[in-house]
Amino acid sequence: MKDVKKIILEYEECAVLHWNASRKGDYRTANRNYAQLTQIYKKYLNNKELQEEILPQLLYAAEYCTQAWAAAHSLGLGIYQDEAVSILERISEMSESIAPSFEAKMTLKVWREQGKLTF
Repeated sequence: MKDVKKIILEYEECAVLHWNASRKGDYRTANRNYAQLTQIYKKYLNNKELQEEILPQLLYAAEYCTQAWAAAHSLGLGIYQDEAVSILERISEMSESIAPSFEAKMTLKVWREQGKLTF
């Protein structure tokens, strides 16, 4: 199994690359990083021990895009939901130029309407 620090760094890097590529319209890069984030989610975050070790660090990462991804994954896993909702609500009120506010709004909308998120 990968070292936890490596998983966190990979997750953060993919989140930043995904958001930057999405803003520039580079959908190849965005899709590739989306796929990598989904792979991390399925491979590591389905492990309860790793969830508890990794997600709290990602929820409070320096980059808003990492926080938004971690919050969405937390909602998908049904863990740290209060923190995840709070983070997504805060990000949704920010300027699109500094944070993935639209994505945060849509994540909350889907989660509230469907009661779950899948990746």
